[in-house]
Amino acid sequence: MTPTLRGRVETRLFLLTFLGLPITAIFAWLYQDRQTPFVLLGYVLLFGLAWDGVYYGLQTLRWNRDWPPLFMVVAGVWEAMFLWGLISLSREAGLTLPGVAPGLTFFQFAAHYTVVFWSTFAAAFSLLPILFPRWRYRGGEWSD
Repeated sequence: MTPTLRGRVETRLFLLTFLGLPITAIFAWLYQDRQTPFVLLGYVLLFGLAWDGVYYGLQTLRWNRDWPPLFMVVAGVWEAMFLWGLISLSREAGLTLPGVAPGLTFFQFAAHYTVVFWSTFAAAFSLLPILFPRWRYRGGEWSD
């Protein structure tokens, strides 16, 4: 499937809502922090929607307008590095990113991000095409 920009956005929203939120709730319980994991998921969504525009522009430069799975993994690593970089830079400036606990460790961030990323990645390539076959042929768009 070659996703449209709308399809990218809708799929990101769908996956982070139906997989990201329950996974994040588990991490909130594990870390005894009811705010930070959900705020991080919100940042992932917010920045991810902006990055989707960039990714779509890059995708149109490819001869077949495709976005292979390896590119998705690279994009996921880039998004994680970007968000952790923002957290680190704000700490160095003596600030905290709004909603993020000052005691958040890299391990906590990486564990949460990694589980959410690989769950949504796996679902995008396994469950979604099986459960929603029209999704695949609409460029990832859910609505008409």
